[in-house]
Amino acid sequence: MSKRADLLTLVRTVPTGRVTTFDILAKKLGEPPALVQSRLAHLTEDERDLVPWHRVVAKGGAIGRGPHRDQQFARLVREGVQVLPAGIVHDMPRFLVTLDALPECRKQPETPPQISQPLSRSRGMKSRP
Repeated sequence: MSKRADLLTLVRTVPTGRVTTFDILAKKLGEPPALVQSRLAHLTEDERDLVPWHRVVAKGGAIGRGPHRDQQFARLVREGVQVLPAGIVHDMPRFLVTLDALPECRKQPETPPQISQPLSRSRGMKSRP
């Protein structure tokens, strides 16, 4: 399964009325939080209808600032999540889901290829006879 599919599967596990963060999802996927945030920001309209993307917020509880901000705000409030007018989830620990019960999605790291020649400490210098 692709990392994108893994992400969408993880987001579907966030229960109604709760939120998680880009950082938590990123840790589960073994990816940088910025990549997770970018993937969620670029969901298609069909994916937005199928996946509860609005339940993913920033580490401090801030909701997005993009074109779907008002929609995210309204959906969270409708689900009972308390969101301050500034766009921050109030009482974040109460609404946060850490997804600890779910297994990590990371694959085993690949072993690096063996290097036949020792690396030189100098930069830009080619070995000369």
